Parts: sequence; structure tokens; C-alpha cells
Amino acid sequence: MKKIWETILFFFYTIALGLLFILAAFKKKGRATHKYGVGGAGTLTVVDRPEFPEHEFWQAGKEFPLRLRHGTVTFEDDAAMDIRSASLKLSDREEESPLDIIMNTGPRTFRHMTDFWNFTLASVKGKGEDEPVSSKGLEAYCQSDREFKEIFAETMRRAPDSFSQIYYDSKLVNYFTAKDGKIRYVKYRLIPGDRGIDSGVVSGEDWEKPWLQKRRPDETRPIDYLRKEYVEKLSREPIIYHLQLRLHEDMEGDKTEIFTQTREWSQETSPWLDLATVKIDRALSFEENEKLSFNIGRQPDSLGAVEGYSAKDPNSVNATRIRVYGLSLAVRSFIYKKSGEFKQN
Repeated sequence: MKKIWETILFFFYTIALGLLFILAAFKKKGRATHKYGVGGAGTLTVVDRPEFPEHEFWQAGKEFPLRLRHGTVTFEDDAAMDIRSASLKLSDREEESPLDIIMNTGPRTFRHMTDFWNFTLASVKGKGEDEPVSSKGLEAYCQSDREFKEIFAETMRRAPDSFSQIYYDSKLVNYFTAKDGKIRYVKYRLIPGDRGIDSGVVSGEDWEKPWLQKRRPDETRPIDYLRKEYVEKLSREPIIYHLQLRLHEDMEGDKTEIFTQTREWSQETSPWLDLATVKIDRALSFEENEKLSFNIGRQPDSLGAVEGYSAKDPNSVNATRIRVYGLSLAVRSFIYKKSGEFKQN
């Protein structure tokens, strides 16, 4: 009976979040989240000598056209403390692609769909008119769940130097079906070309109070300084990243160790390995950037997502995302067709 109830809850959360995303997309006249961002076009080239098992899709030396978008989840102000994102589309088209990879700052995330739903409610409960999210609601939720508070703070970046100087992690466990037929699972991350620091990592008061996200009083940079910096940098030289993967062997019985998103995989058994070099050499125009859509459901069979149908299943968040992203995209397409153009704020 408990499993049936959790399955019912899963579908309720999916429908409810779908409606919230639709309303947010209409209200914002575009993306429901990650509204403010910047993009670029270039190539992704798989390394010549992979250290991972031979794979049909990730073939050594293979090159893909690429579009990349960086975004800030909630705030228009680039100097605010917020989650940053990097989304990759292995295509030169706006929608169609063989693979989309969506990544955010921080290696960990929600335990399951129930946690994500509770967080969503907390982020709007008692929200002030001038607040993108409710600081009071998030404070109460963080205080009630110390593990979530740590994960939430871990995902935040305060006024980073550049979108290209941040580490981004996928929050999705995919199958990795290599040519040897062995079952494995994969996660991705995108790191700076110089393999240097992860800019904007929080500490001190920001770590203790991650719900206080607005810019600091002494911050003088414009609200779009990150977006401008990225475009200006591309006008001078290409921006380079490394896309990495880590693999986890299949195991018998309870797979919680593999699928949970509140604990990282062991670096000893699942080390990060270089997968490809990403080279961005052209900034996307505002309209090109806005037309881009990403969906973690766009994957080849050899890299398919692991499904989840229970509200307490660690894979339930991503299963919901696959469904909700499609709804959000449909609304954005409708808004664009109705207006005939994307509106720049």
C-alpha cells in the first residue's frame, strides 16, 4: 500500500509542478527558471585516447557541433548568491539533438521528488513582492533539514568572476551501455579549461545563511556583469572547457548507493575522467539564446535516463524533469509564435 501511495504522489507532484512551470513560463514570458543567461556556439571533441570503456556514442576523436547556455536559476542580478548552470546541446539546432546535458553548480541535490516538492513550496511561501523567492520560507526549510541546508549552500555561487570559471555537475544518473555489454552508470561535469578554481564558492555567513541571496551592499558591478564578461571574452578568444565523466559499476540488490544524489560517488572507484574538449568560439545572439531548448530526455539509447515512478525514488526528480521540461517548452513556443519575437528585458 505504501508503494502505491508513493506512486500516486509521484504523479501528483509531476502534474502540480507541470502546472507551476506553465504558469511561471506565462508570467515570465519565457523560461520558467534559468531565465537570465548567455550562450555560445562551438564544438565538442571526444578525447583521442579515452580511459573509459569503448562506447558507440562517445567514440574517440568524434566531433559534434555544440551550443552551450549558461544561466542563473532565480535572480536577474549576476552578483546575487544563486545556483549557476551550464547546458550543452550536441547540435547546431535550437531543439533537436542526439544528446542534451544539463548541469548546475554543486555535486549534490535533492533526495527524491518529495524533497523537491517541499523545497518548491518553501521557496514561494511568504514571498515578498520584491523577492524572486521567499527568503523566510527557505530559511524555515533549511532550519528544519540540516542536510538539505548543507546541500543548498554547496550549490550556491556568490558573484563569481566568470561563467567560464565555474564547475558544473549533472544531477542525473544515466545508463552507460558500452560495447562490452556491461551495465554501468554515468555522471558528467564541466570544468574550466585551465582546471583552476571553482569561482564564487560560498563560505562564512553565506554558508550559514544561504537563504540570504541578494547582492552585498558593497557590490558595485552591474546586474548583468557575468553575461557581458562572457560575450566580451568571446570577442577576444575562444572559451575552452573540459567535459568529464565518472562511471559506477552495476551492483546486485539495493542500488541506493548508485542513485542517491545526497552523496557523491567515491573518487577511488569512480574517478573523474576526461571525456571531451569543449571549444566555444562565437557568442549567440539574444534571440538564438532564447530559442534554445534543453531536455534531459534527449539521449541515445546507450545513454538513456534511469526511470523512477515513486515519490521516494532517488530517480524521481529527473523522471519528473523529463516530463515537465516538455510542457515548459510547449508554452515557450506558444508565447514566441503568438508574439512573433522574444522580448529582451
